Amino acid sequence: MGAGVVLLLVGVATGAWWLLRPGPPTRETLTEAVELATTGGDRLLREPMRPLTPGPRVLLFALDGVGANEFRQAVSEHSSGSIHALLGPERGEHLFEHGFAVPGALSILPSTTVAAWASVYTGQPPARTGVPGNEWFARDEVRFYAPAPVSVHAKEDVLHTFTDGLVGKALKVPTLFELADVRSFVSLAHVYRGADFFTTPEPSAAADLLVDFARGLVGAPDIERETYAELDQSSVAHLLEALGQYGVPRLQVVYFPGVDLYTHVASEPLEQQRRYVREVLDPLVGRVLDAYAEAGVLDDTYVLFVSDHGHTPVPGDDRHALSAQGEDEPTTVLERAGFRLRPLRLEVEPPARDFQAVVAYQGAMAYVYLADRSTCPEPGQRCDWNRPPRWEEDVLPVARAFHRANLTGEGAADMKGALDFVFARAGRPVSEDAPPFQVFDGERLIPLADHLTAHPRPDLLNLAERMEGLGAGPQGHRAGDVLLLTRTGLERPLSERFYFAGHYHSWHGSPSAQDSRVTFVVARRDEEGERVRSRTEPVVGPRPSLLHVTPLIRELLGAR
Repeated sequence: MGAGVVLLLVGVATGAWWLLRPGPPTRETLTEAVELATTGGDRLLREPMRPLTPGPRVLLFALDGVGANEFRQAVSEHSSGSIHALLGPERGEHLFEHGFAVPGALSILPSTTVAAWASVYTGQPPARTGVPGNEWFARDEVRFYAPAPVSVHAKEDVLHTFTDGLVGKALKVPTLFELADVRSFVSLAHVYRGADFFTTPEPSAAADLLVDFARGLVGAPDIERETYAELDQSSVAHLLEALGQYGVPRLQVVYFPGVDLYTHVASEPLEQQRRYVREVLDPLVGRVLDAYAEAGVLDDTYVLFVSDHGHTPVPGDDRHALSAQGEDEPTTVLERAGFRLRPLRLEVEPPARDFQAVVAYQGAMAYVYLADRSTCPEPGQRCDWNRPPRWEEDVLPVARAFHRANLTGEGAADMKGALDFVFARAGRPVSEDAPPFQVFDGERLIPLADHLTAHPRPDLLNLAERMEGLGAGPQGHRAGDVLLLTRTGLERPLSERFYFAGHYHSWHGSPSAQDSRVTFVVARRDEEGERVRSRTEPVVGPRPSLLHVTPLIRELLGAR
């Protein structure tokens, strides 16, 4: 390949990033960008592919950030649309002529993108998957991960996700594609380990948007909806090419991230999200369904619409955006408590690897990781992160500092009144199961169930159970030692909603109903809705959640 061609490909692959990033891309980043630019992002993961066995097919439309209410309204308001035509008229509550909307289905905690999709594609909660958020710190590896960066502005892990299966490699449990063991294609999703074929647009479309998202775009020049729509449209174009070349697999995932990215920055987030579903996603769904119909397999296909979380409108200002950088922010609390904070970068230079605390942001939640400072008391000394922090000397001072900051503004004036809960726990070695988080009341830890008995919080759905799934288990240490939950939710006035990120018009990650109630709809064109419901309900049970998607798909694929 000539030098001029390489430079042209680099320009295509890096796109606007070259102009927007504060420094030049790394050699590794450019190499990966060239790899995706030259291949179009499409990758054969198994050679040969699994044989195309007989049996029903499953087509999963993964709708990032489209909550249950927004999906239902968007479809009902668009009676001439492709989704409405597939489902057919409503035949009762949650029932359609050819489909069933699983009632009350909940996300995991945090209700945020990468953690939720990791649970969708495994059927396991974060304390078992090892993927607890959009970004996290693995103390056993002394490594910070940011496949969907929030507190850091770095492209490398986003590229690694598309080129090297970063999230799949981080998972500690089997994926849907490994468990189902049928020919599987995946379009653009974070998790594709075990699939046969992966399609994605060039990284200039996907990675740049995800990295610039971390910067916070409220207050910047208007962001056109078409910027995000192009990502979803390009993804479907690549998918349809793959179907034309290789045929229709038993299992196909179609991931739409653009709707989530757009909702974060839209001035009227929920209304504009519904319009995006009607005007952008519905035609794309129609193109895929048409391809299945032309191939003669649509009547033999279960079609699922699943989302990872909803969205809660928030104020896009300094007061409510608890960012990672600046004065009077959460990071300030740690530094004023005497902790050396890990620099807010994906990779840290050797002289700065003496950090004693790490933060990772998840919108409504923030994880704080603490070292045993007895292993690194002096600047320049690296901490032993395999050892758990001490309660009295390491965890308790931080829990108290955040509790005081929330009550009085001490240590960070902007944090006064921003937190709903400060959770903490005594540390354990990473070789042991992490214990559940407990509520810190300013002096002591209280089991969450006991706290909720004394102070019921019906607005925070299944809080105790979902916090257990986040923090208690073999990978629970990846959710930190102190966990902060902001005040948020549609139940509160807009002026009382806070979030850990830059400036946005909406965020998510909380246990509130708006963030937690997800789209979970099952349809099949040649089946009555009652029949679809009878197949679905025994699998999802009375407390449905994203953890039931993988078991349901396996059941549907095995149906005869």
